[in-house]
Amino acid sequence: MNLRPILNELCILRYSVFLELSFGITGILVAWYSGSQAVLLDGSYSLLCTLTMMANVRVSRVVRLPPSPNRPYGFPTLEPLMLIFQGIILLGLCITLLSFSIYELCMGGYTPEFGLALSYEIVSTIIGGATATIFLMLYRSRPSPLIHFEFQEWLVDASLSASATIAFTVAYLMGNSHPVTPYIDSALTLLLLLFLIRLPLKTLHKNYKQLLLQDLAEPGLVQRVKETISEQHRAIANQHINISMIWLGRWLWVNINITVDNDLPPTTGEMKAIRTTVATAIRSVSRYHRIELSLDFPENG
Repeated sequence: MNLRPILNELCILRYSVFLELSFGITGILVAWYSGSQAVLLDGSYSLLCTLTMMANVRVSRVVRLPPSPNRPYGFPTLEPLMLIFQGIILLGLCITLLSFSIYELCMGGYTPEFGLALSYEIVSTIIGGATATIFLMLYRSRPSPLIHFEFQEWLVDASLSASATIAFTVAYLMGNSHPVTPYIDSALTLLLLLFLIRLPLKTLHKNYKQLLLQDLAEPGLVQRVKETISEQHRAIANQHINISMIWLGRWLWVNINITVDNDLPPTTGEMKAIRTTVATAIRSVSRYHRIELSLDFPENG
């Protein structure tokens, strides 16, 4: 199913903002009336995602702007910087709720209104799972770090809701009089947080590497581009070709250095042809790429 003609990235992110905002507000209200920390975690996560998605809508416009005299390199670092900021906020939420959950467990737990909480989590699981599936299809149709981040958020949201649904069903069937029931909500929240905390840590690690220019492309892609250049451009096949590729958000930066070992360096036309060849080879991996070509002449030349 090709969704490219139907939705563009901006519309996708706006839809995600609206849906996540609805879940966030509803979750906070349900948590208020039911007294469930697990629902509070779910609603707070959705509300936090709403704020980050609103920022992503703006970022998705800016990062595609072409270079200008004031910004000769464009805005490639804005995307990883924004994702680092979002990861820090999510990590802070996890640590705060983790502290509350441990405190409640030590104090003997509590018994929320499981019936209301269960109804909310069932609806959240169904809609969250369907939305995560749609975002995965959209990401495969149009690779984008922001859309992939939204997919991850909806996947985590659906996983949280599904786990809460199972736990609340068990608690509802056991009844409030069972001695284990008061511990179910706090224990569930604690387990969900231990699962959830991996997402911001992974996001921080990957995007921190990008800001340090250390998020290298797959070695197989580099080798494939080098072989393609050698096969299609016989004039430089015997030259030493050095290729490096790094990721900056959605942008793939490709640096190609050709060491000229004879008196016949590539012509301007050949350099343009090489650029076209490289762009074709990497287009299936990234729509957004910057290609830099340079020539290196030995000192004895």
